Amino acid sequence: MFKFFKKKKKLEDNPKNLKLISLCLAFEVANADNDINESEKEIILKKIKELLSTEALTEKEILRLISEESEKRISFYDIIYDINQNLNLNEKISVLKMMWEIAYADNVLDVDEEKIIRRSAEMLGIKPSIVLKTKEEFKNQ
Repeated sequence: MFKFFKKKKKLEDNPKNLKLISLCLAFEVANADNDINESEKEIILKKIKELLSTEALTEKEILRLISEESEKRISFYDIIYDINQNLNLNEKISVLKMMWEIAYADNVLDVDEEKIIRRSAEMLGIKPSIVLKTKEEFKNQ
């Protein structure tokens, strides 16, 4: 009866690996031009090692799983939804920075990479001024 009085389940009751979800979004940026070069791959592997436990699977196995999921995925809106539901603005900006870092890994910003980043940032509720500021951080490295 009166279900609306019950508290919503805490996020811990339905845990998701948000770091893995964020890496999936970053992978979409790297794969935007349908070519993940070695420098992009190295950064993704480094991020996997930094963000995830590699006790059960190696970084390369995790990257392979992310790649397989990307091939199956029709859109990345489910990733955006999970991030929006579970991360605060500062955490979302960290994801944005990771996307820019991967996009600039090969010192070339592909138009499709930038489109994915800008569209993702918009859907994550990140102001355009922050998007530009973070872009400049990685553009000038």
